[in-house]
Parts: sequence; C-alpha cells; structure tokens
Amino acid sequence: MRVSSTTPGGQAIVAKRAKQATTVSARHSGRGLHGTVAALTDMGRNRKNNEDNLLLFDLQQQTALAPDSEANLPLGRPGFLLAVADGMGGHNSGQVASQLCVDNLPAAVLALLPAAQAPVEEWSAVHKRAVEITNQAILKAARKSTELEGMGTTLTSVWLLDEVAIVAQVGDSRAYHLRAGNFTQLTRDQTLLNSVGEAEREVLLNTPFENMLLQAVGAMERLDVAVGTTPLAAGDSLLICSDGLYRVVTPDQMTKILQGSDSLPEKAQALIDLANAGGGPDNVTVVLCQILSGGKESAG
Repeated sequence: MRVSSTTPGGQAIVAKRAKQATTVSARHSGRGLHGTVAALTDMGRNRKNNEDNLLLFDLQQQTALAPDSEANLPLGRPGFLLAVADGMGGHNSGQVASQLCVDNLPAAVLALLPAAQAPVEEWSAVHKRAVEITNQAILKAARKSTELEGMGTTLTSVWLLDEVAIVAQVGDSRAYHLRAGNFTQLTRDQTLLNSVGEAEREVLLNTPFENMLLQAVGAMERLDVAVGTTPLAAGDSLLICSDGLYRVVTPDQMTKILQGSDSLPEKAQALIDLANAGGGPDNVTVVLCQILSGGKESAG
C-alpha cells in the first residue's frame, strides 16, 4: 500500500499482530434487533509483524471489547463502533499509527456525542469530526519522534446506531453489506486508480502506483473523510476488512462464506484461511456483524 506524496517513498509496510478472535452479542432496545460480531486478524504468509488493528467499542459502557469477551451491547443510541485500521510507515510505525487510530477514535466520538434524539445527520457529522480529531492525534505523535515521521493508517469505521450503519472511511479498507443475496461495497477505495479517467486507469493497472492511496489518517493535515449511511434490517450482514482480504478473495467467495451455515467466528476464520490459501501476500483483518431479529435469521 502506498500513500500519494505523503510518506517517504510512499511505501506502506503492513503487518499484523498474532491472531485475535472476538465474538460478542449486541441487542437493540427498539425493534427487537440484535447483532452478533466476530473479528479476526492474521499476519498472513509474507509479513513479519502486524500493523493492522481492529476496534469493537461499546459506546454505552465506554469500553473496548477484548478478544474472547462476551457482552450485551445496545444497537440503540449511542450504539457501538466497529473499525479496521491498516497501518503504514517504516520502523514499525504503521503499527503505532493504527493503534493510535483505534485508541483515539472512540474517545473523540464520546466527547462529541449529540443529544439522544438528534437526527442521524448530526451523528454522521460527529463520526466525521471524530476521524479528523484522530488524524490530529496521530500527527501530533509523529512530530515527537523522527522514527514515526510519515506514518499513517487507513480507517474504515462503522457506527451501528438504531437501524442505521454510519460508515466513515479514509484510505482503502472496505465495508460491505449483504442483504437477500445482494453483496454491496459501501466504500470506495481512495486510490490514485479511482481518481483518474479510463485512459489513465489503463496505464496505471498492474503498476506499483495502482493502489497508491490519496490520503491516510495521520499522514496529512487535512482529510476528506467519506461518510455515508446504510439502513439495517434483520438478516443483514456487514463485513469490514483490510485490503489483505479483498485483493485475494473475490466478492463471490465472500458472499458464499457469509451465506453459509457456519457460525460467525467460523466464517471469519474461513475468510482468513482463504486469503492465506491464496498466498497470504499481506496481512488480513476482518470484522463481521450479523443483524438479527428476536428470532433466528439466516445470513444474507
């Protein structure tokens, strides 16, 4: 992964911590919805360390979920945050950037929470502003150490709030939504390839510049945070992942796994295994969430 003109040489070294799995339950107080979440990160086959991080954060209890924890989490306001951050930079600074990102984001959200009855637009604005504050925190840390100069991280954060998912994105980590067999990408990779016309795209394809990022959290003073909302319903599935997954595993393969009968943790493991079976060229992180009603719903 590269960031356009923001890091020396633009090269991102992505690595991952040792494997972590988390499974939790979330209950909605409004329409009887509840959700299950499974998260897993793996180093892959070609990396020596881990610069990915993930976040599962209960805003009501103001606490991050530890691996293997189990809890009841409300989808009702203030909801909870799911996120994937894919770090970049030399001297393992990408790991620092992604860790700072998942540490600072929930604190910023909590400090900005609007009134409980505020419209979704205000909550979306809070999500965007919280990412901007997180960006400044990483920049501040980088200024204190020459080894951390040029570090940055992608961030795709999904705020589950009532029957809505508010998605905030910087970089190229992705969020997907599965409903009734329709697998939709909710984010758009913020890459050089996606910023040019068709003729330029042909030139960039299969070159080192193809996946160069236009922006990253902590890599520049000003960010253009992409924010959108997606309605949620029983039976929906959400997937947040780093590029280590989608550059190896196809959307059809993802859909097949998500629609299967395995448990959510087993599905997360299956996605990781498939990426590694494809060579595991990069670290890979997945966060899965299935939205259910009071009775059991099938995935997708």
